[in-house]
Amino acid sequence: TLTRTGVVKAESVLLYDALGWEVNVIPKITALPRSCVVIPCSFKTYEEYSTELRVLWVTRKGGYMFHTDPVDVSDNFKGRTRLLGNPVEQNCTVEMDNVQTHDNGPFCFRAERENERYSFNNSCVFIIMRAPDKPVMSSLPEDIEPGTRVAVQCSVNHTCSSHPPEITWSVPTDRETISHNHMGGGVWETVSAVTFIPTGYEEKDEIVCTAKFWGGKTQENTAFVSIRSNVQLNLLAMILLMLICFCQSTLTMFQFYILIIDCRQLCHDMHGSHTQSEQRYV
Repeated sequence: TLTRTGVVKAESVLLYDALGWEVNVIPKITALPRSCVVIPCSFKTYEEYSTELRVLWVTRKGGYMFHTDPVDVSDNFKGRTRLLGNPVEQNCTVEMDNVQTHDNGPFCFRAERENERYSFNNSCVFIIMRAPDKPVMSSLPEDIEPGTRVAVQCSVNHTCSSHPPEITWSVPTDRETISHNHMGGGVWETVSAVTFIPTGYEEKDEIVCTAKFWGGKTQENTAFVSIRSNVQLNLLAMILLMLICFCQSTLTMFQFYILIIDCRQLCHDMHGSHTQSEQRYV
């Protein structure tokens, strides 16, 4: 029964509505099935209590999604949840691994101290399942000179900060820098910044960024790379050599004419190949 002091007596345990205390959680957070989700949580309480509090996360049916004693954790969550926050620092952040499609919640933060239990207003979190985000790539310059170092970055959002996605590239890269940013709202961003050096002899005029999420799911993004072909450079060099030879009278007019026809045919073939390549990205 509820007494005037705001205390409920049940099974020799005192239950308190933690009036005057504050808890900060995100009411709705997204998660990727089979991956993990980190549920940010913080609270404010009297200093004399914070060093002795035990963090609990309760399900809708009254079971424990997380408990400091693993024996008390509901069978559905055994081995899948752990506390990331430190109660001494008033941090109640919890991680759920191998998220299942039915792990929707609500999951509510509670606290214990000796034989006292504390409940908080607005301390419950719902989990919304969704597909993994598609990576985002930075723009690339046009008409890249072969041998030029090109900088590019790929970023992807996620809700599993303890196991961020792994980002890989379809081309050899150098000087990779990985950064992790908290975007707020339970969302984090992983960024891979690299450089690559096109040779002009690539089989594909594209670069692919792939994000592999914790749990095995992947998403990718593809960008067209405009590289000045070495064939074009060789053609320019050949024409220049022809002009020099003609000026030095080592080529007859007929030989020069035949070479011009060959060059025009080569240019036509190159243009057709380039047009087909562009059409693939329309």
